[in-house]
Amino acid sequence: MRLRPPPAEETTLVEEGPPGAVVEEEVAPPPPPEPPPRPLLWPWLLLLLALVIGGLVAAWLLTRDDGDQGASTVNVPNVVRLQQREAVQRLNQRGLIARIRTRASSAQPGTVVAQDPNPGADVVRHSVVTLTVSAVQTEAVPNVVGKSEAAAVKALRAQGFQVKTVNAVSSKPSGKVLAQSPAAGARVSRGSTVTVRVSRGLVTVPDTVGHSRDDAVAAIRGAGLKPKAFIVPSSQAKGTVVAQKPQGGKRVPGGSAVRLNVSSGSTAAAPPPPPPPPPTKPATVTVPDVIGQQQDVAQKQLNAAGLKAGVVYVPSDEVQGTVVSQAPEGGTKQKRGTRIQLNVSRGSRAALKGVPDVLNLDPDAARAKLTGAGFKVQTLDQGVSDPSQVGVVVDEQPAGGRNVPAGSVVTIYVGRAA
Repeated sequence: MRLRPPPAEETTLVEEGPPGAVVEEEVAPPPPPEPPPRPLLWPWLLLLLALVIGGLVAAWLLTRDDGDQGASTVNVPNVVRLQQREAVQRLNQRGLIARIRTRASSAQPGTVVAQDPNPGADVVRHSVVTLTVSAVQTEAVPNVVGKSEAAAVKALRAQGFQVKTVNAVSSKPSGKVLAQSPAAGARVSRGSTVTVRVSRGLVTVPDTVGHSRDDAVAAIRGAGLKPKAFIVPSSQAKGTVVAQKPQGGKRVPGGSAVRLNVSSGSTAAAPPPPPPPPPTKPATVTVPDVIGQQQDVAQKQLNAAGLKAGVVYVPSDEVQGTVVSQAPEGGTKQKRGTRIQLNVSRGSRAALKGVPDVLNLDPDAARAKLTGAGFKVQTLDQGVSDPSQVGVVVDEQPAGGRNVPAGSVVTIYVGRAA
């Protein structure tokens, strides 16, 4: 029988002592197992701290107030009654954007007369503030009806107006103002012309037929009338008045003209008779369709048709100066002399400017005033029945005081005998 070897035993360390000493065996216990590694927390703490600091910095940037330079909202300052340049500077200092609109006003030109939003409003930085600026200084026309001519002229000139006097037939005493245009109380631009109708009373025309030219002229002037002598063929003695108009004895307004036909002393053939009068124009006309045309071309076409034009500039995407609508419409029948409203595109970014009032001025003065203001001028004739309106501007379109694109066309209508 084979013996099994004894089982292996754990290694035992034996320290040798002195001979004969008793030796005790020690069994060493196994080392304890190592604990698992703990997770690292400091990276997460640093990330959290960075997020907190970033939030605090963002809140400070959004709410700090460095003299209104970094605030998200600003308070709108009051710039009414300031000049435009100073008002715009104050708004820019607050981080706001100024938008300028003009209108006629009694304030000095360039003065801010209104703003939107109102002063004190809190708005977001870079908001637009609309400033309404006085473009033309206006004055109320004083009432001069019933005053003497001298007193009326003095009162109107004291308010900065030009004055034009027109004689009128009336039973009122000579020199009294019968009517005025514009009417009392109307606000018009300073420097505009106010027309006053003055009574000259009625005087009797002297009978000068058969008198010499010099005697006739003296007699007409002595009656407060204006003599106008014309040489005509006649068998009567040279220099003798052979006819006059108005005839002697007729009552006419003071200052009226009297035609004197003075003999040339020859028997030359009489001048041919005047041509027959032109045919009567129809009472109604067909309105031309001018939509899509340029403003000045449309006005010329309406004028040729016997119609008047009223021009108003409106916002539109069409090219500046293009007629975008009209009323009454093209193709309709209208009474001769009817005013056709033309709505004209002012373009997308046109700078607007007030049109000077040139009514009652002579054409040369009107053109000089308009071109001096930076506008182009078109001149058209317009028939008038009032002799005092012949040769002066009786209408302008766009009308004086309206805001239109700078450099656009203004049409003046000069009166001619109808």
